[in-house]
Amino acid sequence: MNEPEQDIPVLTDVIDTPSPVRQSVAQSSVALDQLEQALSDRLISELSLQLPVLVEAALREHLPQALGAKLQAELLNTLTNALPIAAQAATSELSSKVAYELGASLEMRLQEEVRSAVAQEIAALKAHNL
Repeated sequence: MNEPEQDIPVLTDVIDTPSPVRQSVAQSSVALDQLEQALSDRLISELSLQLPVLVEAALREHLPQALGAKLQAELLNTLTNALPIAAQAATSELSSKVAYELGASLEMRLQEEVRSAVAQEIAALKAHNL
């Protein structure tokens, strides 16, 4: 029975000898790492060349809409703030214009009334003196 025990390999014999499978796995792992690095470098270089074109296309597509919305919001905001001021200025200008025209009209009417009263008084005095 001792003879079959001699055919069993010792653990250090199995561990110390590099197996062809281990070497193949190690080599393929290194090859995969190199391939992965090469693919990563290639993708990065291609994407870095395309990035400005993609950004420009996105800006051309979305910028007018964003600017339009921003411009519309700014216009509405400006009009909201400006309309009360403009209305007040127009009202003030209209009020002063109406007051000026009313004053001029009253002055002309007063002059006509004074002239008419003076003319009547002179006519009455002339009629009395005759």
